[in-house]
Amino acid sequence: MSKLYTQKYRKEWESNPEFKGWLKPFIGDNTRAYCLYCKADFYAKLSDVKKHKTTQKHTQKAKPYDSSTQKKKLPLMHKTIDSAKKAEATMALAITEHCSMLACDHIGEACRAAFSDSTAATHFKMHRTKCTEMINGVLAPYFMKKLVADVGDQHFSLLLDESTDISVSKYLGVVIRYFSDTKQTIVSTFLGLVELEGGDARSIARAVVAFLEKCGLKKEKLLGIGTDNASVMTGINNGVHKVLKEEYGLKDLILIRFVCHSLQLAVSHVSNDTIPRSVEYLVRETYNWFSVSPKRREAYKAIYETINCGEKPLQITKVCATRWLSIEPVVSRILDQWGELRLHFSVTKSSEHCYMAEVLYSMYSDPQNILYLTFLKSVLGEVQLAIKAFEGEQIDPLKLLDSLVSLIKSVSSRVLNPLANIDVLKGPIDGYISPKPYLGYLFESKAAELHLVPEDEKNVLKRCVAFTISLTNELRVRLPDNIEALQYMSVFNVEETLKHSKSPGEIEKIAKLLGYSPAEIDKIIQQWRAIHLSKWNETKNTLGFWSEIWKFRDAADINPFQELAMAAVSMLSLPHSNAEVERVFSQMSVVKSKLRNRMSLQTLNSILYIRYGLKLSGEACYEHQLPDNVLQLFATSAAYSFKSAPSVAEPATESLDQNDDDPLFL
Repeated sequence: MSKLYTQKYRKEWESNPEFKGWLKPFIGDNTRAYCLYCKADFYAKLSDVKKHKTTQKHTQKAKPYDSSTQKKKLPLMHKTIDSAKKAEATMALAITEHCSMLACDHIGEACRAAFSDSTAATHFKMHRTKCTEMINGVLAPYFMKKLVADVGDQHFSLLLDESTDISVSKYLGVVIRYFSDTKQTIVSTFLGLVELEGGDARSIARAVVAFLEKCGLKKEKLLGIGTDNASVMTGINNGVHKVLKEEYGLKDLILIRFVCHSLQLAVSHVSNDTIPRSVEYLVRETYNWFSVSPKRREAYKAIYETINCGEKPLQITKVCATRWLSIEPVVSRILDQWGELRLHFSVTKSSEHCYMAEVLYSMYSDPQNILYLTFLKSVLGEVQLAIKAFEGEQIDPLKLLDSLVSLIKSVSSRVLNPLANIDVLKGPIDGYISPKPYLGYLFESKAAELHLVPEDEKNVLKRCVAFTISLTNELRVRLPDNIEALQYMSVFNVEETLKHSKSPGEIEKIAKLLGYSPAEIDKIIQQWRAIHLSKWNETKNTLGFWSEIWKFRDAADINPFQELAMAAVSMLSLPHSNAEVERVFSQMSVVKSKLRNRMSLQTLNSILYIRYGLKLSGEACYEHQLPDNVLQLFATSAAYSFKSAPSVAEPATESLDQNDDDPLFL
């Protein structure tokens, strides 16, 4: 009897198109084969393999893997993935703008549970780690590149100020001001927070230059910097401005001192020298009296509502800890509630037997104090209007010079002899005082109403006149650089530009300041002389006028005023206020709070880039459309920093809540 032949599994069968993809050897027995689709084994005979392929079970199991079926399903799957990416991107933008990143852990799951019939919600996969990495590695670089591209190769200015965050890290806030080609107007927006290694001028200047290089901006295009009046910034010998000019080749760099700081410091300095200290004591201690006691606030509220037919009192404000008398709202609030406050302290000094209440009552009973505050309210009202003009976001920069000059002239006119032949912007006014100064209707009417002792009235008048003289001189001394810079800008006033006869001297000086070559300067002057020959529609608003010139094209599709328009928008981009950089620090305090005090500088910067990027685009988080190349990164690991970089420990401070996983706070 012949030997029985046993068929064994043959590896070559797997390359046969009929069996490819589903036929494998059965582990443990080489006489059997295994089907991956059916999860079943059978004899490793070619006839049995072919027979299995034709069974109903195998036919049903193989359908999902059929190539023709897969091709039909791919577009739907691709569409689902794209919609999920868009959902993740929109959610990341919303979380960045409105809440903490740890909230993403629950928001994603909540969306899946609430919108179970949505394919985008079903495929939504983003938690805290991915959200943080997408913000740092995808969204923030996208908005930063978009900003740098908008700046382009034109001149820009920087607003610089120092601050510390909740973790006592010292940062330099940098805001860029430039003419936006996409928005067709001058914009001021966040450029970055830079951690400072030292507080000296060279460290700050070095940090600024290095940061500009990192952003891809040319330092040679830096036209001006706006700073506060700190000596480290504005020092003649070793200030940041001086270092940038001499050590970094920015010889034409313009320095603008923040006007709002200058005005408040001028008023504060003059108040300390001329107004009795008891007046500031009265304002400060009135706030302190109510700030520490809800019981006192309720007692005062009852008195105020009784006198004013149920109307609720406005709270005594605290705007500045060191310059109380330089803030008009503080003084106005005290004056508006003077009678009610006097009555409150009259009652309290007896009911509480409190010495402070007795002192404050005696001060509220002194008519000289109300006369001083009435005078200050009138003067500070004018100062406050000038400050608001400089703090505004949508303002005509050429009207700022008029506001500044008008303030100085208006203050001086209260005491200046009408017949005096003097320019208050060029010299002191001490020798030109009127024998009968008029300190305003509020002061004069209140003085007549109070019937002060002549000696007391004379003393108050003398101090108020001294205040006015000193304030005029302080404003004149503190603001010469600002006035000169604003005069440069005023050259591009619409009326001045469209004059038929105008001198080229100022425009020539500005062109040299901007670093133009002689040939370019000649071209700018010729354009300046010829610009009135064309008809322009926007002649009321300066920025609108130059925006129209910027976009103008002739029959050959060429802008014949391109160089002049570029020079104009460059000068108009000079800074004039610190309001925008102060807003950055306010946002920094909101983002990096006591309960999020371990946030890294990179994440803090990224959040601010996105928030200001959305603000600049004028879109809400759910309206902004990200380009496809940015959306593609939401499905890759390329944007994950921990994939390509070693872990670096962030500096930390002790948190009020040691639980880092609380989704409400991180």
